[in-house]
Amino acid sequence: MRRLLLMLILVAFAVWGMTACKPGLLPTEDLGKPKVTLERVEIVRLVPFAELPAPTLLSLAYVFNIENPSGYNIKLENFKFGVFFEAAAEYMYLSTATTYDTMYFPPKTVSQYRVVDILDSRGVQLSLLVPNAPKMQALKLNAADVIKNWYSKIGDFAFGIKVGEGQATFSTEKGDIIVSFEGKFPKK
Repeated sequence: MRRLLLMLILVAFAVWGMTACKPGLLPTEDLGKPKVTLERVEIVRLVPFAELPAPTLLSLAYVFNIENPSGYNIKLENFKFGVFFEAAAEYMYLSTATTYDTMYFPPKTVSQYRVVDILDSRGVQLSLLVPNAPKMQALKLNAADVIKNWYSKIGDFAFGIKVGEGQATFSTEKGDIIVSFEGKFPKK
C-alpha cells in the first residue's frame, strides 16, 4: 500500500513538473524580449568627395547585436532606425534605414545583424536644409561645410554617429513583439 502511494506521488510530481515547467522565458515577457544594441559602424564604401552639388556616396554598415534571452525562436520581420551625425555637439537627422529581411534567431543566443545604408551628399544636404533647418540656423552652420567635414573625417570616426528612433518587429509562436532601440558610435 505504501509502495502504491509512493508511486502515485512520484507520478503526480512528474506530471506536474512536465506541465508547469516551460523551456525558458516567454518572448512576450519583459525579461524575455529581444534586446537590440549597436555594436559598431563600418565604412563599406567611400567615394572621394566632390564639391556640392555633385553627389558623393558614402555607404555605412551598422552592426547590431540581437540578443534572444527567451526559450523560443524569434523571427525578425521589420527593422528600421534613423541615422544621425554629430555637428557642433548636436545630432542631425540624415536618413531612415529600413529592412524587411526575414531572419530567425535561436533561443538564448546573441547574433549579429548588419544593415547597410547609402548616404548621398545631395540627400544629406537636403536633410540639413529642411528637417534640420532650425538647428542649423541656431548653431550658425553652413550645410556644405558640415557635409565636407563629415565626409573628410568619417575614416577616423572623429564625430558621433547615432542610431535613434529604432524599431525592430519580431514574431514568435507566442505573439508579435516590437522592440525599440538606440545607440551611439564611437562609444565614448
